[in-house]
Amino acid sequence: MKAVIAEGVMSIGKVVPVLTIFAVLFLLLGIGAGGQPSMSVDMATGRITIRASRWQIDEVEKAKAEFPLETRQIQIKARLLELSESATREFGINLERLTGVMVPLGKVGEGTGMELDGGALQYTFYSLTAGKEKLEAILDALISTGEAEVLSAPQVSTLSGQVAGIYVVQDVPYLISEETKIGEEVIPAKYGYVTVGVVLQVLPDIVGEDLVQMSVFPMVSRFGPSEGFGYKQPTFYREIAPTNITVRSGETIVIGGLMREKKEESIAGLPILSQLPVIGNLFKKSRKVTSKTNLVVTVEPHIITPREIKGRSKRVFTFTYAMAEDMARQIGGMLSPEGVIEINPKEAPPNSILVRDNDDRVKVIQEVLNGIGSFVEQRRQRLFSLQFSSAQPTREILESLISKKGSIEIKEENSLLVEDGAYQLWQIERAISSLEKLNQVAQIKKFYLKNMQASSIVSSLEELLSPQGSVEIVDNNLIVKDNNWVIEQIRKKIEELDISGNSS
Repeated sequence: MKAVIAEGVMSIGKVVPVLTIFAVLFLLLGIGAGGQPSMSVDMATGRITIRASRWQIDEVEKAKAEFPLETRQIQIKARLLELSESATREFGINLERLTGVMVPLGKVGEGTGMELDGGALQYTFYSLTAGKEKLEAILDALISTGEAEVLSAPQVSTLSGQVAGIYVVQDVPYLISEETKIGEEVIPAKYGYVTVGVVLQVLPDIVGEDLVQMSVFPMVSRFGPSEGFGYKQPTFYREIAPTNITVRSGETIVIGGLMREKKEESIAGLPILSQLPVIGNLFKKSRKVTSKTNLVVTVEPHIITPREIKGRSKRVFTFTYAMAEDMARQIGGMLSPEGVIEINPKEAPPNSILVRDNDDRVKVIQEVLNGIGSFVEQRRQRLFSLQFSSAQPTREILESLISKKGSIEIKEENSLLVEDGAYQLWQIERAISSLEKLNQVAQIKKFYLKNMQASSIVSSLEELLSPQGSVEIVDNNLIVKDNNWVIEQIRKKIEELDISGNSS
């Protein structure tokens, strides 16, 4: 019977134990007995490729768990900068001198409406093996003159093969509909929210002794004023530039090349006179200013040695009110050159950061986090307008997510006003989003009543309906049209009223 041939690839992390592992696999596969299995070893990357029967591959996988392999750590230093048009040209010229590669100017990215489509991307990637100090000097000079702005300068650590993420985002409200009045009824304004900011995800993988293979995914989303006439809604932009690149530990990669237009409206007027009501507009004028900016990202991986890890203290900080990503960003500049931060490590509770640094630094960081992570500093307030869920039942569900110092109130037009820490609001936003998706699907349910008049309980049931729901009386039976969740609440309400009957 001919054996089924399979192929497997195994990464061993370090090159040192390759020969030992090779010998073990040699015995397991029985190479030389039949000559059929084959195996190749890449000494540069520390990978072994095996071609053998399926049962032999399974035996290798079992033996692999016994190998004394070491998972190494990587420190990721990054800077996300936005350069003016003139600074972009100057930076491009200097980058050409440092790398010897022609630097093309990027195209202008066009934003779209609420679809959040990306602009025309023309990113270019450079690896600096030398001249890193000159690059830092160039960027620092541009920052000091106001020609460049640092959007984020994170410093995090992760294990080889694990994603390191940096998130500097915020929820921005935008007006959906203005307040209107129909007869005696006043319909309040409605607002929506969109998340904008900077996201940088890096997936590093150590190959060999000092090579790092990285998948880099930078994304910047922004919003701007509406263009055109009529009812105005903001325009949202999302810029993405994924890449895969291999560099040596300590080398810097530069990502750049996307230029986009930024349109702003400036108003100038005569002092005092321009502030007068009604006639003030006669003494001021406005003009639209168009400028171009360029996003530049620098990423530097550093393989952490066992000696560096041994000389550090390790402390896990778990936050009650603050977001771990935000806290990591704020204390990033307080670390020593050898210090690292890991966001939400596997061994820690959710919403935590792990700090590795010398004792003095860790103590200072702890004092700072105690202050900026408190409820007073992290207190936020937000109004959630519900479209498919009823406010009262939704509030009952969300109360388990509210801290002891937080509050949640029902407002007019099926809205919830939540005040709590940034972390609680983030959890509540996700919960409401899930509830809204679940409750969006409407169904029809018919309840047969035997012992009570339907008209006597309709008013109590209407309080449970979502804005799109309805209840109708037909032959002393109730026909309810709403989402699954509301219909379930109505069923429970009928049971509480001790109405004997059934539904279909």
